[in-house]
Amino acid sequence: MNSIPNRPGARPANDRWRRLLDPAYPLRREDLIWALDDMKRKIADGAPEWTGLDRPALLARFASFAELAMYLLRRPSLCGEDAEHLRALLKDALSS
Repeated sequence: MNSIPNRPGARPANDRWRRLLDPAYPLRREDLIWALDDMKRKIADGAPEWTGLDRPALLARFASFAELAMYLLRRPSLCGEDAEHLRALLKDALSS
């Protein structure tokens, strides 16, 4: 997913995702926790962007999801220099 659509009636989460992926937006720990929770909820709800994935694509997304989660467990706070890497992981977790 290269971009998150900005259509009328789109979920407010789309705006939040757009902010999180914007390099000018300062990432916070709470943002990453929200992103992981949103992804988890979409999977549990059977969102088509997740249920339609083949096994290799699903495993690749899960690897990015898991790396983000492990980052949060290992580091008490976010470092500015890690923001680019974290955004790349978010994009990988969202794209097929």
